[in-house]
Amino acid sequence: MSENKMQQGYGKDDEISLKELILKIKEIWRYLLSKWKIIVPLGLLGGGLGIVYSIMKEPVYTAKLSFSVIEKERGASGLAALAGQFGMSVGGGGENIFSGENILELMKSRNLTEKTLLKEIAIDGKTCRLIEYYISLNPPDKDEDKQREIIGFPLGQNRADFTRAQDSLLNVLNLGITGANLSVSRINKNVSIIVVEFKNKNELFAKLFTEMLVQEVSDFYVQTKTKTTRSNLQSMELRADSLKIAYERALIARAVMADQNVNSAKQIMAVEQQKYQTQIQLMGTAYAELVKNVEILKLDLVRETPLVQIIDRPILPLESGKLGKIKGAILGGFLAGFLIVCYFMAVYFYRGIMNESQEN
Repeated sequence: MSENKMQQGYGKDDEISLKELILKIKEIWRYLLSKWKIIVPLGLLGGGLGIVYSIMKEPVYTAKLSFSVIEKERGASGLAALAGQFGMSVGGGGENIFSGENILELMKSRNLTEKTLLKEIAIDGKTCRLIEYYISLNPPDKDEDKQREIIGFPLGQNRADFTRAQDSLLNVLNLGITGANLSVSRINKNVSIIVVEFKNKNELFAKLFTEMLVQEVSDFYVQTKTKTTRSNLQSMELRADSLKIAYERALIARAVMADQNVNSAKQIMAVEQQKYQTQIQLMGTAYAELVKNVEILKLDLVRETPLVQIIDRPILPLESGKLGKIKGAILGGFLAGFLIVCYFMAVYFYRGIMNESQEN
């Protein structure tokens, strides 16, 4: 019996609380409606400010480039014994240094982004570095920043010859250009497609920087992966060229001796000719083997060279992040209206609390 009374009591209290909540909401709604002469004009003002903001805000262009890295399998060259004799190692280089994931970090490395900014480009019939083009697009607005134009990055100057001021300026500009504007991601862990996005206020610069950065990273990646094989190939070609010269000299020496050997009764001349003949045969065999191994190394180099395949390039006009007038008006009006409503509700609850405290 007591449990039923308690349940009835709880239900009654709940019903009263729900009624009070509904009445409270109605009261707040009537209060806000009474302030419509303030809320509506401020909302319209916020919409107008949103339109002004959309007009004055400079658009930001996004250059998007996607590519895939196709790793090729190493093929056994069969040159281990011969390479050991010449003090060389056989096989592709870099497979333990780089992996598919590490190339994502390469795109953001300071070394490669700086190399990209220092590349030469041709704009409007003039040749300059990409960073000089960026400086021309963003003239300094402060007296202390005018050193950009004074320092400069002239064509033909090596990176190792940069002054302290040039190093400092290059570092500052590099961080400002890339920073949060450069993003590199992989579409899917199971798919080796990498997407590079770069944002800038100038769409041509955004396009050039993105394409040149990917090219710089691709060249660096390929060179590193095939460094050992290319080194072995160059060394083998040099040895083959040296042996070829020695072989041709031996042929000439044997011919000269044969021309000088007028008296066939002199056996000592025949012995010398036989020595040259033996030397020629040995060098000819060794040269033929070296040429064969050079061709094998060339095939190994082709097999080990990763393929960087561009899928989509940025095409002008680029996608713009500019805020439209209608969208700016809606967002500005909504934000202004939301803030003024929050203000009036805070005032309403504050007055209610103060009235309750005075009554108590």
